[in-house]
Amino acid sequence: MRYVTLADHALRPQQKDKIFEASSRAKAAIKELGEENVINSTLGECLDDEGRLMVLPLVEERIRSMSIEEMFSYAPIAGVQGFNKAVEVALFGDNNRGFVIEAVPTPGGCGALRHVVWNYLDMGEAVITTEFYWGPYKGICEEHGRKLETFSMFNSQGGFNLEALDEKMAEVAERQKQILLILNTPANNPTGYTMTPQEMAGVVELIRKYAKDEERKITLCLDVSYIDYDAEFEESRRIFDELTDMPENTMVTVIFSMSKSFTMCGLRCGAIVCLSPTEEAARCFKDAMTFSSRSTWSNVIRPAQKVLVDICLDEDLKREADSQREKFRQIITKRGHTFLEEAGRAGLACCPYKHGFFITVPYENADKLAQALQEEQVYVVPLVKGIRFSPCAVTEEKCRRAPGIIKRVMERLEGEA
Repeated sequence: MRYVTLADHALRPQQKDKIFEASSRAKAAIKELGEENVINSTLGECLDDEGRLMVLPLVEERIRSMSIEEMFSYAPIAGVQGFNKAVEVALFGDNNRGFVIEAVPTPGGCGALRHVVWNYLDMGEAVITTEFYWGPYKGICEEHGRKLETFSMFNSQGGFNLEALDEKMAEVAERQKQILLILNTPANNPTGYTMTPQEMAGVVELIRKYAKDEERKITLCLDVSYIDYDAEFEESRRIFDELTDMPENTMVTVIFSMSKSFTMCGLRCGAIVCLSPTEEAARCFKDAMTFSSRSTWSNVIRPAQKVLVDICLDEDLKREADSQREKFRQIITKRGHTFLEEAGRAGLACCPYKHGFFITVPYENADKLAQALQEEQVYVVPLVKGIRFSPCAVTEEKCRRAPGIIKRVMERLEGEA
């Protein structure tokens, strides 16, 4: 340990990122064996049937035609002109449900999550989320001195487990006055599950229950990164209808990702958004988030913000982008349902899936299963309680082949136990 002067909190076990590690192995296998002989279901990027990145043509066109000044100038910390309205249009169209909406740009949805975890809990407090979650949730919490606690996501009928959430909220409420609940829906990563409006109404009732203690502060954070790959626009936004008339000691925040909705993964831009009933609360939110931005990454990439503004504030361009994205959505949905159909034939159990980039196959020893699948040239991401398969990155034909291979490998492992 000589010459290592890191602070104690930074001396933690360093583990390789499972997603990018699996992806690297898959790419090496493709180089050696050929694309047709490898199923690379690791990253959350949309690929076409030839393995090329799927980017909205309109987004590519706007980026390529951008001036040098627009491309390389600093962006204001609170967002370029029109950014707030553009995010509102992207999320709600012309029906904002009466919310006062403020949006602050962040480096992707990941940056938005960082702001929520840092600003809505104190050191040592716990974030609540579902047992199936995007891996960096835990790292973001730990990096900022918070903890992540989970509850069982599904009930015995395959729906959202409100009873388990109630139990977890009661447990956390015994220890801390602030509650931060993060729910990744629609098209959850990693399961592809979408909560119904009725289930969201149930969550709101639980929030009202715990908000009766007026000294308690409750924040509901909806990570809607995959909302545009769920159902059609209005259907996928129905969950927002349940979020009105919230108690005064609550706040609703939203994680918005341009990596997904506008296929700009590498430009790393998103937003942390508040859905407030009052101008005062929205202004307080904006002040806190912009201070955090200035104190961490300062400002966020300008070109991605400008593309969002150009498209969303022009009705014709917005319509064109939506049409292009709809084709991507249909491709991914068809792949996902193809996987599920074949899983049914193979007797392979999956978590409830509706739409989106990912499907989860429950399995206790996920690392062992993922490693065994690599011997069959199937590359997946191991989770805490299963493996994640990515229809967004795999052809329909490979989605048809994969379930049988996974089931066969699982049976072999069980036979060896």
